[in-house]
Amino acid sequence: MEKLKGLDLEGKKILDAGTGGCNMTKFLEDWGAEVVSIDIRGDWQKECREIASQSEFITGDLTNMSFLKDESFEYVVCNFVISALSQNKNLFITSALREFYRVVKKQGMLVIIDYYPFEAELCPGPCDNLQIELWRLENTVSEMLGKGHLEEFSPAVIEKELKCIGFSETDTSILMEEVPWPIDLFKEHEETIKQNIGYVEEEYLKNAFRKKLNDIMDKVEESVVKSGSIYELRAQK
Repeated sequence: MEKLKGLDLEGKKILDAGTGGCNMTKFLEDWGAEVVSIDIRGDWQKECREIASQSEFITGDLTNMSFLKDESFEYVVCNFVISALSQNKNLFITSALREFYRVVKKQGMLVIIDYYPFEAELCPGPCDNLQIELWRLENTVSEMLGKGHLEEFSPAVIEKELKCIGFSETDTSILMEEVPWPIDLFKEHEETIKQNIGYVEEEYLKNAFRKKLNDIMDKVEESVVKSGSIYELRAQK
């Protein structure tokens, strides 16, 4: 996957908005960038400090980065974070985008990399029914419990919001038309769904959700799932 292709990263001060597993922070550091990496989960960053020892790690909320000065970065990179913002009810996509605009320098750039929504009419590539069924089940159980969950935003929705905020130009490209989903990734979602089903009070709903989950996972074991698409959106300030 050719992320950030053609961008001059060496020596640039870059905000990695959402540390996660530290892959992007390490990638940027290896390219010679001066990286500040922020995530709301400080426990995730402990090992990252060893993986990317030249980078600065801050535990913080992307929707309120008051600890950062205005126009501090040449680039803000948001790698598979936009779709995850809705998991935490204290985080909202518009608030985060406004903060990205504030901290990026004039003529600087915001780069967002994420999944297209798993819906046939919004995704340029094929969508696998098993992935869609698992996604819908996970979201249904989470909503029933009043919990946040992953929600993908189409580039068109984000571009419209970015222009309202003040970004002057936007450009979107497809990085991958088909994204392979390994069985381990399905099992991660399976464990999350199982845990949430355990909190459902109604026994008949628990049984229905468990049966649906088992049916999906039985089919996954017999299938090769390639679905969804990944995009890269670049917005110039």
